[in-house]
Amino acid sequence: MTMKKVFYGITCAVLGFAMLFILNVGSAARDVPSKARNTASTSRSDGKKHNVDIERLEKKIHDLINAERKKKGLLALSWNERLNRIARSYSRDMVKRRFFSHDDPDGRSFIDRYKAGGFVCKLRNGNETCLGAENIAQDNLYSSVVYRSGVPSYDWNSEDKIAASVVKGWMQSRGHRENILTAYFKRQGIGIALSDDGKVFVTENFC
Repeated sequence: MTMKKVFYGITCAVLGFAMLFILNVGSAARDVPSKARNTASTSRSDGKKHNVDIERLEKKIHDLINAERKKKGLLALSWNERLNRIARSYSRDMVKRRFFSHDDPDGRSFIDRYKAGGFVCKLRNGNETCLGAENIAQDNLYSSVVYRSGVPSYDWNSEDKIAASVVKGWMQSRGHRENILTAYFKRQGIGIALSDDGKVFVTENFC
């Protein structure tokens, strides 16, 4: 059995137009809570256990995003700790409350999360003011699972493979790619949470 990957992207929210353009690629995910892992491992093994260093994986995705910007001659995005906390908190919320969307079950968007996290984003772009943007993705801790005599054997994905898969998925989708390659964005935060059934939830917040 193989695992699926889904990606949602949202372009810049513009002050004055009150419109959010949402690009949907896939269906909503259903997950259960999990705790962050501390170390990395890669191999096929029996038993449902795979250790991932959340902070290291977040930084790997951050570095790959900046590599994509560099290809286009754009300045690197700086790592922002407050955006990191906001993004990670939202990924954890999606795992805990079993949803996958830019709007949480209470109808709050990333703009509300920025405000709740004490982060203000106002970027002038011509006659418009951008309030930030968000990409989210769901990937997998393992690429396949085989059952032998009822015992599952997992083909675990490495942190490098997960990071590359997430960024590749975003870059192949117009809305996500536009966010990543927006020239006037200066900062970002990547936040990750893991579900107990092997899914990796990723939130990327921009300003």
